[in-house]
Amino acid sequence: MQFLDRTDHRIAGTDHATLLLAEGVLVIADWELTEQAPDSDGRVYISLRGWAANVTGSGDVTDPYTAPVQAGRAHLVRADLRGRQPVIDRHVHLDYYPVGGPGGRTWDHPGYLATVTWADRRVDSNGDPIHEDEIGRTEWTDPATGRTYDLTDEYLPAGTIRRAPHQGGLSWRHFDRWSGGVPVLQLFVGDNTMPSRDSKLITDGEWVRLADAPEFKFVEI
Repeated sequence: MQFLDRTDHRIAGTDHATLLLAEGVLVIADWELTEQAPDSDGRVYISLRGWAANVTGSGDVTDPYTAPVQAGRAHLVRADLRGRQPVIDRHVHLDYYPVGGPGGRTWDHPGYLATVTWADRRVDSNGDPIHEDEIGRTEWTDPATGRTYDLTDEYLPAGTIRRAPHQGGLSWRHFDRWSGGVPVLQLFVGDNTMPSRDSKLITDGEWVRLADAPEFKFVEI
């Protein structure tokens, strides 16, 4: 796969992956798969990356790219990838990255890279499968308090003021990461669709839904 655009880069002769998502259809050309090493709990994450072939727009400031599926969390219904078993019924995360290119935009596709990431399986230290009932879960109940968390929602620590994304607002979201059977919340900054390095267990402190947090407002004097 080529990561930088050049005048001679073409996707017409490359393999195209069609991803059927509940939110729409995404076509990724000249794709590649990256399998991460197992995390501390043995979960293996896979990323599919390539050129988003069915976006609209030229990429210019006055005509920005518009992806067929919004960045962030999505539900993958099915993806048929050549040489691999179909990927079915996964909670995935989408991210897009516009790539600059030569004047005149002479390549045959939008300069827009797409990455789709999902938790694929869980293994032990020998690589043998471990029974998994956490991957893809959208709810979790804290056994200590009985509170049920919606893992598709956004959260803030209790007492935090909510700011809009364009004001640099923060939110904490579950990104399909777990630790010892407890969901991990990761920090998202502003409009970013990928998390920062900061993370906390959902049992660390008290959390409120982002929508329920008090909103920051300018006060005229």
